[in-house]
Amino acid sequence: VHPEDRPAVVQRAEMETTQRVDSEIDFRVVLPDGGIKHLHSIAHPVMDESGEITEIVGTLMDVTERKRAEALRDGESHILEMIARDARLEKTLENLVRVVEAQFAGLLCSVLLLDEDGQHVRHGAAPSLPQPYTDAIDGLCIGPKAGSCGTAMYRREPVVVADILQDPLWESYREVAKPYGFRSCWSTPILAHSGEALGSFAMYYREPRSPSPAETRALEMATHLAGIAIERKLAREERERLRQARADLAHVTRMTTMGELTASLAHEIKQPISAAVTDAKTCLRWLRRDDPDVAEAGEAASRLIKDVTRAADIISGINLMFKKGAPPRELVDINELIQEMIVLLRSEASRYSISIHCDLANDLPQIMGDRVQLQQVFMNLMLNGIEAMKDMGPGGELTITSQYDNRQLVISVGDTGIGLQPEQTGQIFDAFFTTKPQGTGMGLPISRSIIESHGGRLWASPNPGRGATFQFTLPSEGALHQVA
Repeated sequence: VHPEDRPAVVQRAEMETTQRVDSEIDFRVVLPDGGIKHLHSIAHPVMDESGEITEIVGTLMDVTERKRAEALRDGESHILEMIARDARLEKTLENLVRVVEAQFAGLLCSVLLLDEDGQHVRHGAAPSLPQPYTDAIDGLCIGPKAGSCGTAMYRREPVVVADILQDPLWESYREVAKPYGFRSCWSTPILAHSGEALGSFAMYYREPRSPSPAETRALEMATHLAGIAIERKLAREERERLRQARADLAHVTRMTTMGELTASLAHEIKQPISAAVTDAKTCLRWLRRDDPDVAEAGEAASRLIKDVTRAADIISGINLMFKKGAPPRELVDINELIQEMIVLLRSEASRYSISIHCDLANDLPQIMGDRVQLQQVFMNLMLNGIEAMKDMGPGGELTITSQYDNRQLVISVGDTGIGLQPEQTGQIFDAFFTTKPQGTGMGLPISRSIIESHGGRLWASPNPGRGATFQFTLPSEGALHQVA
């Protein structure tokens, strides 16, 4: 009887003899080769007329396979939970290996990963294998005679080597395995949904042998779970690469746009600076009089502060647009953001005699968002409107509205430009589609992806008269209303 189960077995036996009751218990026994058997015992004491026990009738059933299946199911559930929580791949694979090893006496398991080059193996998990051995096979090439794992990945099919010292697949690697007593190794390739090899799951024993049906089932289960974990990690890495690529593209687009606005932005900055210089001179003039007029000087100084602050705000806005990287999301006042972008683009609109009108709701809540990304959306939409009107003569109008409806912010940017054809309302959001001679076709796709990343949606529609209107929503879940 297994040492851990012996006290419970003894207690049950005493109950049968002292309390004269039936008993039922599951326990383990240790076999001479070190293997474990799970037994289910049912015992019934038989008594004579005087109530003395004459014999105990019992039944022993081997429930090893059932217990193993239950343990594997429990282990499978635990591994799937780890995968769902996005636990580190190394930890997930190590736990998976331990779950399988615990079911068979003397079993040693390992996971190897196929390198991005598709040729070399990398260590994945092997908590019970000697470190020098795992170091020796790390980086080896896969091939038609590359041991069990390298061959399984090369063939993309299971490889069973019953005797490492005799099998030709291990000819070049026997001396690596021999010091550690490894004699059999069975490996199954871990395949992606596309059929490409991702790695392998291997079982080692220190005796020549072939896998039992139970071991084959456990190997298949482990390989399947390892595949899920690896593919999830690869998908997560790919999503991160795409996110970074989108962020880089958005940054380049911002840089290009800001470069095109250099003249207008320079004029926009020059205005408050020139006004500030005038205010400073006025202030000095009032103070240098024989009878200084402090009140007038104070008013001039106040205007000076206002103009310098305005110039500083413009420069801050430009600097923010040039910053690279993803800042943490923060509470953003959309109406304030709209006003900031109007300040930046007012000179560009004035170049083409375009007026900007706003109709902003007073009860708009703040939302959690990426301030720079949302600025970029407004810049793209407002510049598109200006672009659509600049060749139509004076009198163009750019109208920006905000409202709060059905627990979401609804923002619209409308123009009186050349408008959109019905079939273009969807095409304009396709990458590289553009109606501008010098356009890149990336501004609107980037804007839509930004809005969607904030949980909203962006669309366009032609106006009944002339021009077009772009609208987008931003959910107010978790929004913070300003206290009046």
